[in-house]
Amino acid sequence: MDFEDEGTRKADDNPVDSAFFDTLWPLILNENPCQLESESAEYFVPRQTFDQLHWHSMLSQVGYPGYETPQDLLCCGAAKRQAESEEEAERAQNKAAELQTAAALGDYEKGGSQGIRRVNKEVQHLRRQRERRQKLAYDFANRKYPWTMQTPSHELGFVLTPELRAAFSCPMEREILEAIYHYNCRLMLIDASTEICVEDFKRWVKFRPYVQMLVLVRCPRVERHLQLLNVFQTMVIEENALNTWHQELQSSLRTGLKEAQSRDLFKNCADAFVFIFSRYRGICTCDTYKILRIM
Repeated sequence: MDFEDEGTRKADDNPVDSAFFDTLWPLILNENPCQLESESAEYFVPRQTFDQLHWHSMLSQVGYPGYETPQDLLCCGAAKRQAESEEEAERAQNKAAELQTAAALGDYEKGGSQGIRRVNKEVQHLRRQRERRQKLAYDFANRKYPWTMQTPSHELGFVLTPELRAAFSCPMEREILEAIYHYNCRLMLIDASTEICVEDFKRWVKFRPYVQMLVLVRCPRVERHLQLLNVFQTMVIEENALNTWHQELQSSLRTGLKEAQSRDLFKNCADAFVFIFSRYRGICTCDTYKILRIM
């Protein structure tokens, strides 16, 4: 009995004899050929997608170690289609911006019968353009240092002539011009309340050759219109309705001077400057000015 159990245990340990692999196994392989099939794809598509990609991206963005931002692997065709879609979106944005700019310019460009100039006005306009070109050509031909280093007109100073006084017909504007001349002002700071429209700023354009100009506005729409004039430098500030108008003027004055110094519009703090503002809150024009100097 012991010999039979030992023989059975050995048979169980080696269930397949070596003769099986030499004779029968090749026949089985010949009768059952293995067929390999593959699918052709434009790019690799995993059979089991990573469903936690959103959380993986979020963890990588907040800086967890061991997580990196996933990289999009696109074939040439997909990358080309994506580039075309981005270009089309950019063209649409540019077109929308051009339409918005054209609509804004329509506020200043006269149309219809008002857009037709009289003959004498057109002749004066063409004569001024010719004189300006001749002056620029003369200045360029007789320059003493590089053209790009020419001193700005507001730093050269000016002379109060009768013709210049006559160009400023409003008494307040003439007084401001004389104050700029006598006190050698380099900066004009304009505080614009929310009720002031863009048309009120056009009367200050004539001061640009003599001073730097910074306008403090409280409405982004007014700032966009002023930037289209290409004359003023602007800054948007917020108005606190709980403050008195005097407190608002003091706050805007401090903010404007700090911004002018950061933009190099007001280089010397000892120089005088013009501060133009509205006397009361709710007035639709700037009716008051002061000549100030930092002490």
